[in-house]
Amino acid sequence: MDNRNRLLVRLMKRKSLPSLVPDYIWHPGVDEEIAALSESEMANDRPDGWSSARAWKAALHLWNDSLAAAHRIVEPMNSPTSAALHGIVHRREGDFGNAKIWFRMAGDHPAFHGLQSRAASFLRQQRNPPGPLNKVFGQIVAQGSWNPYLFIEAIAIQTNHIGEEYTRNLLEWLQQLELEAFMRYLEGRIAFERPPVEFAE
Repeated sequence: MDNRNRLLVRLMKRKSLPSLVPDYIWHPGVDEEIAALSESEMANDRPDGWSSARAWKAALHLWNDSLAAAHRIVEPMNSPTSAALHGIVHRREGDFGNAKIWFRMAGDHPAFHGLQSRAASFLRQQRNPPGPLNKVFGQIVAQGSWNPYLFIEAIAIQTNHIGEEYTRNLLEWLQQLELEAFMRYLEGRIAFERPPVEFAE
């Protein structure tokens, strides 16, 4: 198993999902391992390989709750993928207005296309939450395509202490599905084969 696989397995086996608005990095040592990954090896002369490798590393930092490291990578980049990841960084910083600007720049990203069906399927299997997020989750299930602005609104409601532990957990799972969607999109553009490991629950 190479370093990329070992790193991904380590993140998959973390005991808790990444926080909606993290207060600290999950594992500082993981940041060093991400930084050490060879972008040229992952790019492997593929079209868009170098920028996809950089974006994949940013996604790993997001998984590690390392927002500053992810931000340093995506800030100088100029692509729909880097704009979407930039939006996720700002959303997780609690800067919801700035997050919307970056998602607008990302547009209808291909990673969103499968995300909607997975998110709707996940929510249909859960009990209906009480409170103001009940309506928002219903809208997410019913929408025809993934709406990152609606997801931002849901997280804003939760982080303003209107949600409860159950809704926070649902949102963290949706956030993980979002991250997975981007990582799989990027893995189709770099030299990498994902290890067959399931997420820890």
